[in-house]
Amino acid sequence: MIVVLSGPLHSGKTNFLRRALARWQERGHQVSGYLSIAVSGDSGVEYDLLDLRDGRLRPFLTRKPIPGAESCGPFYFVPGALEQARAIIAAARPDELLVVDEVGPLELAGGGVWQALHAVVSRPGLRLLLVVREDILEDVVARLGPAGVMTFDIKDPSAEQLVESCLFGTRKLDDCQG
Repeated sequence: MIVVLSGPLHSGKTNFLRRALARWQERGHQVSGYLSIAVSGDSGVEYDLLDLRDGRLRPFLTRKPIPGAESCGPFYFVPGALEQARAIIAAARPDELLVVDEVGPLELAGGGVWQALHAVVSRPGLRLLLVVREDILEDVVARLGPAGVMTFDIKDPSAEQLVESCLFGTRKLDDCQG
């Protein structure tokens, strides 16, 4: 099952997930994956990778050029952290929710974490929660394939309740069309 949480740039998707994940983990749900946490850098906003399994933070996206690093817009992926993100995805187990914050333009072009993500999306029983900006939502959903992708808009006041009920089985899949 693939659930996509979408919204505009800087609309609170990651903060939404931080709150929701804390509640879900308190209820005993197993979670893995990562969040991209905004931090203040010398050149403006940069991002750290928060590993949801062990709580460790490490620099993920920087505005400082890194020779040979994958880049998208003004950002450069810190190579070790990008490898960590890929490893987190590859290690996903069917008994847990895998969270990937976020799938962006680089993944649409086949870079970033796309290969790792593509390798796990068809694993039986895997529950996957992806964060995608609304301006590329249609393209990401098309790239994932038509079956089993449910999308929810961060602007919907009932989004958290709907996402939770779809991910953890309190709603039928037919009802999970946000």
